[in-house]
Amino acid sequence: MEKYLLFGLFLFLACLCVHPTQATQFSDSCTYKIQGSIVDAKTKQPIPFAAVMIKNKQQGVVADKHGKFLLDKLCGREHTLVCSSVGYKPATHHHDAHHKEPVIYMAPSASELKSVVVEGEAIVGDMQSIALDKIDGAELATKATRSLASAIGDIQGITFISTGSNVQLPVIHGLYGNRILIINNGVKHGFQNWGSDHAPEIDITSADNISVLKGAAGVRYGPEALGGAVVVEGHPLNLSEKLHGNIASGYQTNGKGYHTNAHLGAGYEKFSYHLGGNYLRMGDRHAPDYSLTNTGMAERSANAGFRYHLPQWDFKVYYSYVDQDLGLLRSSVAESGNLFARSLTADEPLIIRDFSYDINEPRQNTTHHLANLAIDWHSDLGKLALLLSRQINQRQEYDVRRNADLPIIDLDLRTTDTRLEWSHPSFGGLEGTLGLQYFSQNNDNNPGTGTTPFIPNYNTSRFSVFVIESIQKGSNLFELGLRLDHEYNSVRGRETSQAIFRNDYSFTNVTASLGFVRDLSAHWQLRTNLGSAWRTPNMAELYSFGQHGFKTQFGLWRYYTNENGELRTDRVLTEEDDAAEPERGYKWINELTHQKDDHTFTLTAYAHLIDNYIFDRPVAVIGTIRGPMPVFIIDQADALFAGADLTYSRTFTKNLKGTLGASYLWSQNIRKNETLINQPPVNINTELSWKTPSFLGLDASKLTLQTSYSFRQFQAPRTVTPGELISGAVEITPDAEIFDFKDAPEGYFLGHFRWEWGLGSLGGQVEIRNILNTPYRDYLNQMRYFADEPGRNFLFTINYKF
Repeated sequence: MEKYLLFGLFLFLACLCVHPTQATQFSDSCTYKIQGSIVDAKTKQPIPFAAVMIKNKQQGVVADKHGKFLLDKLCGREHTLVCSSVGYKPATHHHDAHHKEPVIYMAPSASELKSVVVEGEAIVGDMQSIALDKIDGAELATKATRSLASAIGDIQGITFISTGSNVQLPVIHGLYGNRILIINNGVKHGFQNWGSDHAPEIDITSADNISVLKGAAGVRYGPEALGGAVVVEGHPLNLSEKLHGNIASGYQTNGKGYHTNAHLGAGYEKFSYHLGGNYLRMGDRHAPDYSLTNTGMAERSANAGFRYHLPQWDFKVYYSYVDQDLGLLRSSVAESGNLFARSLTADEPLIIRDFSYDINEPRQNTTHHLANLAIDWHSDLGKLALLLSRQINQRQEYDVRRNADLPIIDLDLRTTDTRLEWSHPSFGGLEGTLGLQYFSQNNDNNPGTGTTPFIPNYNTSRFSVFVIESIQKGSNLFELGLRLDHEYNSVRGRETSQAIFRNDYSFTNVTASLGFVRDLSAHWQLRTNLGSAWRTPNMAELYSFGQHGFKTQFGLWRYYTNENGELRTDRVLTEEDDAAEPERGYKWINELTHQKDDHTFTLTAYAHLIDNYIFDRPVAVIGTIRGPMPVFIIDQADALFAGADLTYSRTFTKNLKGTLGASYLWSQNIRKNETLINQPPVNINTELSWKTPSFLGLDASKLTLQTSYSFRQFQAPRTVTPGELISGAVEITPDAEIFDFKDAPEGYFLGHFRWEWGLGSLGGQVEIRNILNTPYRDYLNQMRYFADEPGRNFLFTINYKF
């Protein structure tokens, strides 16, 4: 019922603004001014002598040699500025007289980045010393059928961990799951984010841009930003913008998938709106040599945003809806011990059926609603921002069992997020933000599954206060951030005997970040950030019990070792039995950037120490009602991560550009001096893009060739096969050395090709993924135990813009 109330609220707020053109006009004297600066989006260096014009008016200025500009004697409070400079893409910025001095970022014309506009505030994340990468809407449009994790996977140092083709989670410098905070239109995305079996329900066609922070971003965003944050931003809802939109459709051969998406929007003097929707359907994918049975998916989504603007006030309402049906590889479920052992050694999956769009068990169905209201108030005292949000996440998982029509997991998660921030005026050169936040989640198991709930019912409440301050001294920028969180959890669940257990516990922690940015010269810049962050164990890490996907898992408080050294799961522990400590991370990240003429070089190096690092480790193979399953337990360790990312770009000619990238990560359980499991291997990739001369009457044509080589993970733990465990040839205890059920796969080379074209309002692309049809298995895909990755795929897309 609650989701319908949310939808009704959304419609009511929309109806309040149905006649934007009837708003009362106001008059202003010509006494307003806009003073700001123009900055290179890549190097953050000033752009001298850039032209700044007021849209649709014959009024403008030229910035000085420091990129500063001043527009005075303006007759209105709001103006749209158009900035241009030789060698840069034009940038458009809508400015309100009550905003701070705008900092307008322009992207070099040779760059694939879209110009970034920030109205007197820091770039996403507020800590400018944290390494950040951005993907704009134009690039996202070329990835319309990909997941959020896959879409950002081309960024150096970023990859994804997955459970098949449909369930993918971003990995930043070896960390994933609850350690990567996903911000969806200003709020933490509230979903069942535990393990690698759950992907965020976000439609990337609704995003205007995506930013990735690679540092410990816990000060700004709170717990669960231990490894970084992925920030998804929707349409900017600009005012004074004519009706515009896009309709796109496409087809791909692997999975015989098809999709259609559309969006439109417009902006008036005081009101703007945006509407969008997407439909995606995929059938069974296929590897180079066989079909991947039950790997289809269906996704339906819609989103809408509205803005109403007053001289000192800004109101924004946003709503999004995503519904997904996701199939999981049928061969991940075995019916006997021998079949399970065979499935891990076979060259092909043990179950291969004809192509189908049907999505059978095992499968997942998720529905996600998000509604938020943002209110900004601008005055001489700075900017006060209030954000109210509510999310409903419904998840059902169906397994291969006798009552397959009943979900084995049926969860409702409700999330409320309230945040109040004050961005104060500059005081003695000090600029910053103070914030208060209240965050709560309520998770309930729905009856009727016929199983002991995999995780218990729980309520989480967190109160937070934070401050971020920065000061510029010459060519140096200093930043400091502090945050205090207090989290309270109340848990209700069932023992194996079905008796009810309860537990209440809380955590309090301080997060800090210290950053420094220095312009070493006109072409060199150094960023360094030392940050701490923390994360409480999630409910699955504490209380998971039983079957989930292709495995059985037990949380930290659902197993123990008896006096004989045997692992037991017959009672629920508490913090008095086994103190499960929160993760505490300390990350030092450094980024050195060089840009001169046609060359850009970026080197990122980092070290990350995490106390009480939580991970799932294989421990056995046991028989269950549905057959033998691998058993994983949740364990803790003190872990060290160290690595580097390298990116080098060169513009050979005006139309030809090349990029070379490489990533390396070393990780270790320093508590026991052993290798960690599920860490990304070394990767090297290249990209060459060529804007071709016009032909066939086309206005634009661009060819892109991408290649990558992923090495074998030489840091993988030892291998103990299911056969050795079933026969008793190898005995494993919770204290034994980490192992895996299968050797790390061999390294592999992939090539991808894309042709983008434009003809007036029409555009499109032809893409070939895995050109060579290479059979391979990805170390970070749990389905690597059973099957290869999908083979060659042709994708065709056409779109119409207006």
